[in-house]
Amino acid sequence: MSDLHPGYLYVAQGLEAVVLIAAVVSLTRRYRRARSAATGTALSMFSILLLIIAVGQLQVTDDGSFARHAYSVVLISVLLLVPYLLVRFAHALRAVSDRWHRAAVLLTVAQIGWTLALPTFPRPGEPQSGQFQAYVVVVIVSWGVLSLLSALGLWRAGRNQPSVVRHRMSSLGAGAVVVAAALVSGGGSSSSESTAQVVSTVIGVVGICLLVLAFVVPDWLRTAWRASDLVELATVERGLMTAVTVEDLAQNIVPAMRQLFGASGAALIASSGGALSSEGMADEDVAALHAELVQRDETLVVVDASAFACKLDDGWLVVRAGTFAPVFGSAELALLDRVGTFVDLALQRCRLFEQEARSRSAAEAANAELQTIVYSVSHDLRNPIISVLGYLDVLAQEHSGELQGDGQHYLDRISVNALYMQSLIHDLLELSRIGRSEPASQAVHVGALAESVITEVGAQHPACVLHQEGAFPVVWVSELRARQLLTNLIDNAAKHAQGNARVDVRAEALPNGGALLLVIDNGRGIEPHHREKAFEVFERLDAARSDIPGTGMGLPICKRIVESLGGTITLEGPPPSSPTGTTVRIVLPPSVVLSWAEPVPQKERVS
Repeated sequence: MSDLHPGYLYVAQGLEAVVLIAAVVSLTRRYRRARSAATGTALSMFSILLLIIAVGQLQVTDDGSFARHAYSVVLISVLLLVPYLLVRFAHALRAVSDRWHRAAVLLTVAQIGWTLALPTFPRPGEPQSGQFQAYVVVVIVSWGVLSLLSALGLWRAGRNQPSVVRHRMSSLGAGAVVVAAALVSGGGSSSSESTAQVVSTVIGVVGICLLVLAFVVPDWLRTAWRASDLVELATVERGLMTAVTVEDLAQNIVPAMRQLFGASGAALIASSGGALSSEGMADEDVAALHAELVQRDETLVVVDASAFACKLDDGWLVVRAGTFAPVFGSAELALLDRVGTFVDLALQRCRLFEQEARSRSAAEAANAELQTIVYSVSHDLRNPIISVLGYLDVLAQEHSGELQGDGQHYLDRISVNALYMQSLIHDLLELSRIGRSEPASQAVHVGALAESVITEVGAQHPACVLHQEGAFPVVWVSELRARQLLTNLIDNAAKHAQGNARVDVRAEALPNGGALLLVIDNGRGIEPHHREKAFEVFERLDAARSDIPGTGMGLPICKRIVESLGGTITLEGPPPSSPTGTTVRIVLPPSVVLSWAEPVPQKERVS
């Protein structure tokens, strides 16, 4: 094989030096931030390789002197530390057992001792003694064995780790193997400018690049490595948005953080102290971290060599580094910051949800208590008013002739007001019963029920035209409540109609599967600013008109019935075909609409 031009060797060695310098600078910065054993070992290994390359460029002449021999012994002994440092690095990450680490120490010490015992090193072109050839074989085999031991340990340790850690460990293992291959390929070369020497140098550059990539990862490569993590992160973020309580969020995010970062422990710590949730961290550890974090103002906090945290609006998200995080932790800070942002948003959402739930619960409790009071008071008032009406009836029948002057008028007014109070108590009882003690629901044909109600109401309002047409839904509801709803609305509309009095009852299907019920009259109508007020208890907008009976409870009862079905009821103005009137609009949800019956034949009720 012909030799290549020396320039190729210089280029390969220069590239090798540049890569090593980048690795040394990066590891020096990392070691200053977190002085871990693994980082220090890696820094020593790359520094030795860089030193060997720099010394190799000095071109020291081999003159056979003792100083030249000592120089070679020291240089080779230092070089023999590289495979041991690989094993030591893997041991620091617990990828190699103590037993194999001790074996590597003994093997390295034996090689260095043999190096010191060699009397001379043959010059290029000189014959090599059997002892020296055996020495070279032992060095190459030992380097290969230690490199393979490190590679296998790193590959095995990287399994089931987050993607970036896994790829870095694989890169370290591959780099160790390739560097060993470079030594084997160049071990037999006799000239520093031979093709074999250039090839071994190029292979060494590749191996060193693989090692360096484990520590200095370009952004594009880190993004590619983290693709699977980002999928997992998206799943975690979606889970955060579905949590409804702080406890649920904490119990979901902590295991996910531990898995995502390959951490030995994780915790969500409240500002007041104590963990909302934690895994792999004792209470004492959480308390110590809290004491440290309350004194720090940074958003991202590196607590020590094995823990880092993200500050939240009300607490901290803490990750206790796993075996590999002291070396592989810096790139994960940005990821922790991203997760922390989502956790903050989710925590705010959960707290708002819990606050709303507490407020709703308090309002429901107060409303239930109020309904109970209304029911009790109304029920207790019923007996006295019945007694009053009974005595009034006796007084009117047996003693009316004894009344003089305005006595009979006063008796009539007392009777009217007592009857009004009886109606009011009855309506209050009905209002309090809705939602408390409901009759069983069933399939109710709203059209057939409306026809029955129109017949009954028409007998009470002979001057009013009651009109019903079109298809109507079949609704899952209590027939008693449905009749009560339609009776109140149709009767109320008929009472307020005027002139050519007319009330129309219609229904329409909604696109979402729900139903729209309309009760339309041509009465005086209600001013827009009074329409919402009409649903308030005891509110009578026509209180000045004594000729229109009522307690002001009809529309509140209707609203309670509709809302118990999950629907809405509103008052609107007249339809386009009428200058006056009111439209009652009821929207029923799809959950209570079973089907649509055949259209009811157009009918008008006039008595």
